Amino acid sequence: MKNLILTSQDDLASLNIREKLLSMDSWKKIDVFNSFPVYENEKFYMVHIKGPKIHAEHIDEEIRKKLGVKFDTIIVASKHRSASNMKSLTVHPIGNWGVAEAGGMSGKVVLTNPYLMTESLRLLKKYGFGEYNVSFEATHHGPYLETKTFFIEIGSTEEEWKDDKAGEVIARVIMEAEEKRYREIIGFGGGHYMSRLTDIALKYKVSIGHMIPKYAVDKIDENIVKEACEKSFCKGAYIHKKGLKGPERAKVREILEKAGIEVYDSKDFEEL
Repeated sequence: MKNLILTSQDDLASLNIREKLLSMDSWKKIDVFNSFPVYENEKFYMVHIKGPKIHAEHIDEEIRKKLGVKFDTIIVASKHRSASNMKSLTVHPIGNWGVAEAGGMSGKVVLTNPYLMTESLRLLKKYGFGEYNVSFEATHHGPYLETKTFFIEIGSTEEEWKDDKAGEVIARVIMEAEEKRYREIIGFGGGHYMSRLTDIALKYKVSIGHMIPKYAVDKIDENIVKEACEKSFCKGAYIHKKGLKGPERAKVREILEKAGIEVYDSKDFEEL
C-alpha cells in the first residue's frame, strides 16, 4: 500500500520540500483536493492543503472520502520553530500528553510508524550537512488522526525553511526511506530533542515510536502510556536514566510495571 505525503500552503519549508519532491520523480496528477492538484507516483500520494497542518483534524478521513484512495502512513513535511533558532532536521510522532494547546486532542496520541520514522532519522543523519542538527523530537501537537503519522521538519527560521539543500535532503529521505523492522520501543526522559533516544536509534537495531520527555512525565498515567505503546506497536520501553530525576524515574517504572511493559537497557539491543 502507498503512503501519503502531506504538505501545506502556509509553510515555507513544506513548500520547499514539496517543490523538491516534484522535481525528483515522475509524478502524475490524479485529482484535485481543496483546489490543489493531487499527485501520485509508484510509492506515494501527495496532497496539499491551505491551513496549518497541526489543526488539520481528521484530514486522513477527509482525504480518503474525497479521493477514494488507500494509504498506510502519512508523512507530514513541515517547518520547525525553536526559541534558540537552531538549524535542524527532525522527525517526530504526534499527540498530546496533557492539554492540547496546538491541535489534536488532550491526553491522546496518534498512531505512528516507528519503522519508517526511525529509518528516516538515520537517513537524515546520513545526508545531513553543515550546522544542521539531526534529531528526534518528543511526541507533541496535532492533528488528531486515525492513521499512522509522523512529521519530518526543517528548522528553525525562514532562512532554513527556504534552504534548497535542506529541502533536497528532506525530499530525498522521504523518497528513499523504507521500513526496517527492528525491536519496537517507546522512550522516556531527556529534553524535547530526545538526544539519548536519537543516539540509541543511530547506534542500535531499534524502531522507536512515541517519546515522552522529562517535561511531560508529570502529565502521564498508565492509560496514556499503554496507548502510546499500542500506537507504536511496542515490545518494551527505554528510559534515559540521566534524563529524569529519581522521583520521575520511579513514576515511569511504576507505570510501566503496572502496564506490563518491559524495560530495556541499551545492552539489550543489537548494534547496527
